Amino acid sequence: MSSKQYPESLIRNRERLIEKAKQLNLFSDAMAKMVFTDSGACEHVLRILSGIDSLVIKENRTQMVINKFASKDIIMDVLVEDANNKLYEMEIQKSDGKIDHARRMLYYSSSIIGSYLPKGKDKKYKSVPDLYMFYITEPDIWHLGCTCYNVTKRLNNLPMTYDDGLHMYYVNAEVNDGSSIAKLMQYFKTAEADDLSQGKLSKHVNYLKSTKEGKAAMCEFTERIFSEGKAEGRAEGEVSANYAAAKRMLLKGNNSLQDIAEFTNLPMSKILELQAELKNA
Repeated sequence: MSSKQYPESLIRNRERLIEKAKQLNLFSDAMAKMVFTDSGACEHVLRILSGIDSLVIKENRTQMVINKFASKDIIMDVLVEDANNKLYEMEIQKSDGKIDHARRMLYYSSSIIGSYLPKGKDKKYKSVPDLYMFYITEPDIWHLGCTCYNVTKRLNNLPMTYDDGLHMYYVNAEVNDGSSIAKLMQYFKTAEADDLSQGKLSKHVNYLKSTKEGKAAMCEFTERIFSEGKAEGRAEGEVSANYAAAKRMLLKGNNSLQDIAEFTNLPMSKILELQAELKNA
């Protein structure tokens, strides 16, 4: 005799979400997004990473998207503007990802600078914003035994550095050299509620993981992320199915491009891209 199936307990579900949220660290997208909406937490991290103790944040955003009409969009984990209109961007990666990190940084930097260069008649390019980029990974992606790699540019290896306003840093949590940056990275790996070693960053993490209000916010956010993830999965499945249908229709050659676009609900630009790919295959 089979037992009757009941919906999951609301109490247990909430407790599970709270416990899951308490275990998150700052290499988790969900946790980083919640923590770095706080300007004080951002300011603490950027002062250590940049070495600019006087840095004051004017604006900070998480998961900002720069839409590109004819090329790949970018999603910035954390974008900050200081009181002097300098920009700071943090990319936080848990794993190596087996990608070309240097070229990713190149593409992100050009996209950010291009998007935040004010329109006008600045023929001397004096208004191009300074940009500090911090590519933070859990492993040492360069395998050279440093906590922080500062990308420097020089002319013919002369002592004077070439300063174009773009400052790139690769930071990891694998190598602990005892520096303030290394201590910060070790905190990124744990983000324990009772570790108050990182000033305003620790204070906000403690609030989220220990207080009644913080736990409620964490629980709600974690549940929303989980629900959005399922919805995105369904949406991605629908898009994949539409691409497969468009491919079959193009291969058969019995329908016009307009008919294919209307049937699959794909934009004409995507139909043309798919047509070109099939021709070059």
